[in-house]
Amino acid sequence: MSAAELIVNGERIEAANYRRFHGRRIEATIAALRKLGARRLVELGGHPWVMTSAFLDDGGLEIAATVSAEEITNWPDEIGVMRRDYRMKTLGGREVSFPNYSANVERTRFAIEEQPDTVIACEIIEHLVRAPHIMLLNINQWLPLGGKLLITTPNGAQFSNPLRRNSARPAYRCNVYARHNGALTLAQLVDLVELSGFAVRESGFWDVYERSGASQIYAALAKLPLSYFQEKFQRTLFLAAEKQSEVTELPRLPKCYMPSAQWELIQQTGGTTKALELEE
Repeated sequence: MSAAELIVNGERIEAANYRRFHGRRIEATIAALRKLGARRLVELGGHPWVMTSAFLDDGGLEIAATVSAEEITNWPDEIGVMRRDYRMKTLGGREVSFPNYSANVERTRFAIEEQPDTVIACEIIEHLVRAPHIMLLNINQWLPLGGKLLITTPNGAQFSNPLRRNSARPAYRCNVYARHNGALTLAQLVDLVELSGFAVRESGFWDVYERSGASQIYAALAKLPLSYFQEKFQRTLFLAAEKQSEVTELPRLPKCYMPSAQWELIQQTGGTTKALELEE
């Protein structure tokens, strides 16, 4: 069996295309984790496991656990929490095992047995359907004070296709976790993370995907030394934060949320209620 194969629970994972498309992002993520001083990780959304493999082959990082509901493609809010061991042969040929939690991370509050120093949610928050703050409250619960958080997500403020007339809305996919359901601006992401008990240490933009054709001009525009061009032409947001306080309920509605009295784990205010009445 080739050491270049990625095997998870006895199943061969096709890794070549994913590595080709996401390779620069994975390298940037590992560099960011080194800068944070991360050692013991909980990774959200491991599937298709290529970045997990890269972490394990790095040598300086340990996977304490992963959180991935990959076993279920069409599921209700409550799917329960299941912990079981996963076995992996990495692309570097290492034989490893780690626990995976299958759960609806944006609807279910749950504890984990492991004690990480860092939690990463890379290219995850854009796939969440309804309540990303609950994912962040889970992460807050799992980390000690001073524990680190790293998030990357597509830049919701970018001009994704200014030279074409196609809709910017993603094409329909086979299940909700195969498509992007939301896109945050950097200011919205910072607001959401800070409300969840974290102090943002660094945030900004990455341009880590190859471009082709006319869109190559966007890469040049993204490098211009003005924040406007970075915001509109760099494709990925990154945010590194540190847990500052224990938070089990947000003190107010995040800027990216629609006003409603039905939000769970968010303190309701008169302003929220008034906004809801105006909507109606």
